[in-house]
Amino acid sequence: MQRFHILFILTMLLTSSRSLAQTQPAQPHTVLFPRFEFFGGYLDTGEAPYSDFKFTGFSLPGDFGTHHGVVLAVLRNFNQRLGIKGEFSTHFQGETFRVLVCTQTPCVPVAQTSNLNPRLYSFLGGPEVRLGNRSWRIAPFTHALAGVAHASATFKTSGGVLNFSQTTTETGLAMALGGGVDVRVARRFSLRTAVDFNPKWVGRDDAGARQVQKGLRLVVGALFH
Repeated sequence: MQRFHILFILTMLLTSSRSLAQTQPAQPHTVLFPRFEFFGGYLDTGEAPYSDFKFTGFSLPGDFGTHHGVVLAVLRNFNQRLGIKGEFSTHFQGETFRVLVCTQTPCVPVAQTSNLNPRLYSFLGGPEVRLGNRSWRIAPFTHALAGVAHASATFKTSGGVLNFSQTTTETGLAMALGGGVDVRVARRFSLRTAVDFNPKWVGRDDAGARQVQKGLRLVVGALFH
């Protein structure tokens, strides 16, 4: 009889433990690092580099407007330290000036308002390595990005004598090598600052030869975890 009581008690305990385990909610999986991070910000490349824009039948000196721009990026993290980043940035510039237009012989020049609007787009990707622990409030990082830069420039003039528009484009290699720091402001939000060496193989010199636009870029913006 005593053995029967002991067996009965053990059976009840095992049945109760199994029922309790089935009714308790599963513990959520703890993620130690964000799988994805998103960045948006402002970039400044200092002095805009010179280029000679080649149109059909004429050329115009100017720059790619690379002094101011915006940058967007997405980061896929594989662990606490390593991730792969894809980045898009654009630089823009607008110049307005007067040109003299002749449509007859002998030439009787007529002044018209004209515009030159260069654009420079960069599509970059590569590894990003975090140098500190994600629990730190200030965490440095470094990255090495490579891809392409696509440049375009549109010339327009309009007036009573002539309405004309033409666009020239070219594509070349681009890179961004550098790093910066993230300063955590909230659980899912950090301020990011970075400085990169940013060569771009687009643009032409006065002789029409391809040139390299070299310089540093400063990036400031918000990182969302």
